[in-house]
Amino acid sequence: MDQSNKEKLQDLIRSLSEEELTTLKYFLRCRSVGEILASRELKSLGVRNPSKVLMRLVTLGLLKRGIGCYTISRELLEAYRQGMIRI
Repeated sequence: MDQSNKEKLQDLIRSLSEEELTTLKYFLRCRSVGEILASRELKSLGVRNPSKVLMRLVTLGLLKRGIGCYTISRELLEAYRQGMIRI
């Protein structure tokens, strides 16, 4: 990941709401989670409308949606592991 992409990703993360950040932190721990389980667990973490938050993060490219599941994007995970971004 080059410097401009790193900066764009950091700016994007800074613009997220508290619920969106909570959701990203959840996916950093759980990587890939089924739709139903993710909704239940996110509600227990204080996310009022998990479906809306999940779809927004998918739209932003931070999460990927599979068949019945959500997964953190490879780019975000790699940047986080390399210490390029903080959440």
